[in-house]
Amino acid sequence: MKAVIFANGIMNQWPPGFELSMDSDLIIAADGGFNNCRQWNVMPHVIVGDMDSVNPSDLTEHGHGEIEIHRFPAKKDETDLHLALQMAIDRNAGEIVILGALGARWDMTFSNVFILATPFLRGVDVRILEGQYELLCLHGHNKINLVGKPGNIVSLIPLAGPATGVTLGGFEFPLDKETLPVGTTRGVSNLFKNEKVEIELEGGHLLVVITRE
Repeated sequence: MKAVIFANGIMNQWPPGFELSMDSDLIIAADGGFNNCRQWNVMPHVIVGDMDSVNPSDLTEHGHGEIEIHRFPAKKDETDLHLALQMAIDRNAGEIVILGALGARWDMTFSNVFILATPFLRGVDVRILEGQYELLCLHGHNKINLVGKPGNIVSLIPLAGPATGVTLGGFEFPLDKETLPVGTTRGVSNLFKNEKVEIELEGGHLLVVITRE
């Protein structure tokens, strides 16, 4: 099952080519992500959070009493997106797409990106989609294949320590079992050379940012 989570960031553009199914996808609004649902005329199945960013009248008007609400206290240890991700995992989602995760507050934007590296998401296909950008985290030891167009940009950014054994195939600038330390810019702005590329990681966490035209 695929879960689609609407976060409370800026969502001025629908991700190109992304299709949402009200029948087969689990749609979760992370608190103020409900406002993004309203903007794009999407009815979430569940809303989770402390509800500090949701107008109760909007919830009544748009939800018609059909939305499952999980309310948490304002004084909590997790962000609303964290709670939404945990709910998706608990409901056996094998794929999670996060929309509206970037652009509102710098601290929340960084938090929403770095949460991709948390252990409880390991083994689950989790992506952030924002316009033409796609963000995902590769956990070692692992390998992924990506499909795109020659010239599409891919940046590799180590998280929480060095990324070791980085091997790239099908890129303009290949790597062979290289170590990328935190803070390096060596993995930034690589390019698809072929329509299919491969990234292999032996250890660490590697943020993969894909820019599609």
